[in-house]
Amino acid sequence: MKKKIFILSLAFITVIASALIINAHLYTKERVFNLGKAIGGNAWYGPRDLGTLLSTNMNEIPSEFFDYESGQNKWRDLIANDPTLAYSAVDYYYNDFTEGFKEGFEQEKKYQLSYMLKNNSNNNYSEYDVERALSKNSEDYLRLTVGNMRKYQSLIDDLLKLDDSKLNSMINSISKDPVAFYSDTESPVEAKELKRWLITNGYINSMDEIANKSMPYYGHFPSDVILLTRRISSSYPSWTNRRTLQEMKKFSLHVQNKLNVK
Repeated sequence: MKKKIFILSLAFITVIASALIINAHLYTKERVFNLGKAIGGNAWYGPRDLGTLLSTNMNEIPSEFFDYESGQNKWRDLIANDPTLAYSAVDYYYNDFTEGFKEGFEQEKKYQLSYMLKNNSNNNYSEYDVERALSKNSEDYLRLTVGNMRKYQSLIDDLLKLDDSKLNSMINSISKDPVAFYSDTESPVEAKELKRWLITNGYINSMDEIANKSMPYYGHFPSDVILLTRRISSSYPSWTNRRTLQEMKKFSLHVQNKLNVK
């Protein structure tokens, strides 16, 4: 009996300790709510790409965990050392994210409708425009936002089909592409092989992006996920490009399952 009590007590302490680690080092209920609120407000304009979500997340990282001058990111170090912290944060606070998303979306909707009605006398907005704005709801746009993650999963799946040599060559090449590289002494090198592969597989299809002498804008798909993969693999030796992509997909599926958006 004493042994059972001891085991139960130990389990309880472990749960509490995990919650404290999450609160102290990654997210709190308030941070997750605010993150959802910011993403919900942005989602009014359509699904956001990974680059936008990452920059929004940066605003919720406490200043003591990120040094802008040195670029040191202690928050990212924690995730790299123990990815389960990110999964636990989702498990604890996914409802707070959803609530924040809804509030942010509804606030933006109210603002947009007020602006449209105020300027309607100048015929800037038709009755159709107003009705269309009224019909927008947070549930649909949360569904669109989560659904947008699936294009990243498709890209990751195709990248993981490559052998390590090819995968590493293409992922690493983006670090010298004009989209991400600047130097006073060196010239950028176009990631031609990577870009051709992305065009061939349908991940770059805009004629403007195809004609550009660089990869698409770093904050947009597919450059955002490739640059993130490269940053992680170059900063943490144990996180190879393959391992990073596999973990991204796993985490994406975990988020979708928790939010239960079909």
